[in-house]
Amino acid sequence: MEITETIGWIGNVVVILSFLQKKMRNLRVIGMIGAMIWVVYAIRMDSNSLLILNLVIVGIQIYHIYKLRREELKKIHPWMYPIHNTKWKQEDPPIVSSLELDEDEERHIIDRWHGDKEGMK
Repeated sequence: MEITETIGWIGNVVVILSFLQKKMRNLRVIGMIGAMIWVVYAIRMDSNSLLILNLVIVGIQIYHIYKLRREELKKIHPWMYPIHNTKWKQEDPPIVSSLELDEDEERHIIDRWHGDKEGMK
């Protein structure tokens, strides 16, 4: 078997192994390695269509690995990633006070609160 064909078979095995992964990060990393092996195969075969396809796949895998890593870091260090949605800063918060309640509503809330406290005893 010629070296080029061996490289192609190794690429096949690696890509198949990537689909057997349960963790998305492992799937992406192994899939990227398989696509890079296929890039080598495409260069040796002088196949531009196969080369472009696998370069695009490598780029997509790198992008998704970056996103996965960023999400992992957000969980570990949330203060390093500010909130992107600043709409909450522009809206006025609703003002709620006990002065807005009717006596019946207020009595209901107080009775419910006392009932909850008695149920806890």
